[in-house]
Amino acid sequence: MLSLAIGQWAQEVYGLTIVPTISSRKVLTGNEPAEGFEGSYAFVSVSESEGPVVAVAINTPGARKYAATRLRQDASSLKNAPDLFLRLMSEHAARALWLRVGASATKLAPAASLRLADFSASGDTFGQDTTYLCLLYTLGGDGGEDSWLIEGDEDTPEIQLVLKMEDVKKIVRTLQESTEAPASQDLSGRDVLRKRVRSTTVVLDAVLDSMSMTIGECSRLEVGQVIALPGAKMDKLVLSADTVSGSLPISQGELGAWKGFRALKLRLPVAENVIREIAEI
Repeated sequence: MLSLAIGQWAQEVYGLTIVPTISSRKVLTGNEPAEGFEGSYAFVSVSESEGPVVAVAINTPGARKYAATRLRQDASSLKNAPDLFLRLMSEHAARALWLRVGASATKLAPAASLRLADFSASGDTFGQDTTYLCLLYTLGGDGGEDSWLIEGDEDTPEIQLVLKMEDVKKIVRTLQESTEAPASQDLSGRDVLRKRVRSTTVVLDAVLDSMSMTIGECSRLEVGQVIALPGAKMDKLVLSADTVSGSLPISQGELGAWKGFRALKLRLPVAENVIREIAEI
């Protein structure tokens, strides 16, 4: 989820496609995350922002590459660029990164009013009793297709994310619940379908015998005509259900009388394949 957001951010600010790799993952408390900002341009929100992101940082090679992209120059030409210049240039990229990650984590529209400030000039950003998840992502530099960012730099461009651990746990729980929900919903849907199938009305036919006849022969049948049923037996009637796919034999019985009415007494249980189909729905 975060790697996808970072990849989209890289496409936005650098204009190229990469697959970011996570090179460090730490759980820290209090001001400990600030120790990892050395050599990077770190930014925090001016006001308390919604979502898990507390701070983002872009290291010098990453900031230099972004500035070169904006100025349409080679990154090596900015090797001696002033620190203040790179810091000011990287703020825009940091804001875009913050919005991408925040939207990816919360699935909410990014806050357009987000304002960032230089971490070194901010007040108390980290709570002394708060736990944070600190992630360090490397952007290329492995000698493969993604190593376009190096361009003469000895160091590899990196970004850091500092997230509130409590919010990260909430996001993980939400993802787990959303993953489990389809399975339970599908089970519930099958239960409903099974109930509907069981309560569906079908027409049952008690058939004495069956025969084959052409359509032409059927058209010549007349009232009073006698049709021989050599295979018919009074103690063997086939009970069939009229379904959308045709007549489905489900049992056998014999013709008799019960309380003054003609009745069918079943001699065989309902066919196993019918019961199995209902059970497997």
